Amino acid sequence: MNRAKIQPAREGGESRRQRPLRLRRRLFIAQTQPGFESVAWSEIHARIPQAREFARRVVADRAGMTIFSSERTEPLRALRCSEDILALVGYSGDIGADAAALDRVRRTVREAPFMADALGARIVFDPTARAGRRLRFRVVARQAGEHDYRRVDLKRTVERAMEERGDHTWRLDEQDADVELWVTQLGAELMVAVRLSDERMRHRDYKVAHRPGSLRPAVAAAMAWLSEPRDDDIVLDPFCGTGTILIERAHLGRYAMLIGADRDPAAVRAALQNIGPRYKPIEIHGDWDAGAMPIGDGSVNKIVTNLPWGIRHGSHSENRRRYGDWMAEMKRVLAADGKMVVLSAEWRLMRDAIERAGLVAEAIMRVTILGVAASVYVCRKRDWPPKA
Repeated sequence: MNRAKIQPAREGGESRRQRPLRLRRRLFIAQTQPGFESVAWSEIHARIPQAREFARRVVADRAGMTIFSSERTEPLRALRCSEDILALVGYSGDIGADAAALDRVRRTVREAPFMADALGARIVFDPTARAGRRLRFRVVARQAGEHDYRRVDLKRTVERAMEERGDHTWRLDEQDADVELWVTQLGAELMVAVRLSDERMRHRDYKVAHRPGSLRPAVAAAMAWLSEPRDDDIVLDPFCGTGTILIERAHLGRYAMLIGADRDPAAVRAALQNIGPRYKPIEIHGDWDAGAMPIGDGSVNKIVTNLPWGIRHGSHSENRRRYGDWMAEMKRVLAADGKMVVLSAEWRLMRDAIERAGLVAEAIMRVTILGVAASVYVCRKRDWPPKA
């Protein structure tokens, strides 16, 4: 696939300067964990070359969004670096923040012009979705910035506006809705969207075994995407946990071998359960020390891994002792032209470990995962490419 150039997030994971959108047909929102918007767009552009990106937004600590157009809906089902896909149906770039803004919210929702398009896209995205004249709905409301009203007031206003629409008979049903309406207010900007995806896109059906702190599948897919997959890849994850990174890499395209290791026997058992009989050829090892792996120099050309953060697993004191060893060992087994993608919240330790290991960080992406600030490091060996 041809990949759009990935622009690393600026320091702190801020979105680009916001400019108002122009609402049009077939605008979609791909949602990620904050900081991964550029990776989500890169995958979209590779799978749908005619797609066009218009903007990016961030709901602080909760979601990153890339807003784009696509004439085709079906290819959106195959996206793996996004957690949710929404269809934009209504918009205001200056809804306001005072109490009177709720009247403008109500009008924007009641008059949202592209509801029919979104409901049609929803059926294409999920052929099992319920259609018809009578539809039950629920509202998910998000709000960032200073306002003279609460998020619950925003939610209730949207609910009333939906029941006033004349295109369908809309009935509020929080427990058994046919349609989810996601309303996001960022300052004075209001976005009204219909959710096309469901929990299967976010959680994946292969995840039958879970552990606390397990990496979110879309984050794992984004990391694998950043490694620039090739058919001849030998991919190593020396901290494989439940196997999510390796499985997501397998879904992104052909490879020569997947290798995972973890010193936690429970993690290895979970990985083997999630992998099952699929994703061959693959090896999972439970007796490897990530600081002294029993494989040869330069034997893998991709390393994609989530290092211990010292929060749910391990400790900061252990990380201080071991980060340097781990990074040096990963550099040893990495091929001369190989690429390493590493996720960690230990910024200072990573900076020192990368320098001492003789690696160069081509990109550092500031991200937020479930409210925790972290970084993705895309590294190569310092002496690559060789001098002429």
